Amino acid sequence: MTLLPKDLESIVKEKMSELNGTAHSYEHVKRVVKIATFLARKEKANVELVQIGALLHDIGWAAGKPHNKTGAKLANKILKEMNYPSEKSEKIARTIFRHPLAFKDKLETLEEKIVWDADKIDLLGVIGVVRAFHWLSNKPFEAVVKTCFEEQTTIYNLLNTQTAKKIAKRRHREMMAFLSSLKSELSLTDLAIS
Repeated sequence: MTLLPKDLESIVKEKMSELNGTAHSYEHVKRVVKIATFLARKEKANVELVQIGALLHDIGWAAGKPHNKTGAKLANKILKEMNYPSEKSEKIARTIFRHPLAFKDKLETLEEKIVWDADKIDLLGVIGVVRAFHWLSNKPFEAVVKTCFEEQTTIYNLLNTQTAKKIAKRRHREMMAFLSSLKSELSLTDLAIS
């Protein structure tokens, strides 16, 4: 059961339509909403605030950089136009503002932590590696590989909630196996015949 205000999904989908085919598309947002909803229910958080925060977390990519700041402002504007309660809108805007990786130590509420975790879970597993290569496709191959090894491999240990760690464990393991194979192939150690 969704607790989203009527028409909010269609507004977000339309505003994010220019991002179709990117690593921060509405498809990513839908996955994050599902993960966040699952986490919110298990962790007994405010499901409504989590769902709306997750739905709006990347809307800033369609509004300019830095996406967390533009996203928080745009979310406030959209919610105000929908006559959504201002106290809840402010909490959602803070969740959006704090969802990037760099804000890990600034998260205050359980809802902020859950949206943060849900977004980062979508950076794990095979989908996480594929998203990284897609998102950074304009960078040199070696730079993308380095990002995967240096940044993505650390995400699992940064997750906030026990539920997030439980559901992300398989994704982390699969990503690490994939990256191990990639490292072996890049260094040609896979050529060794036993």
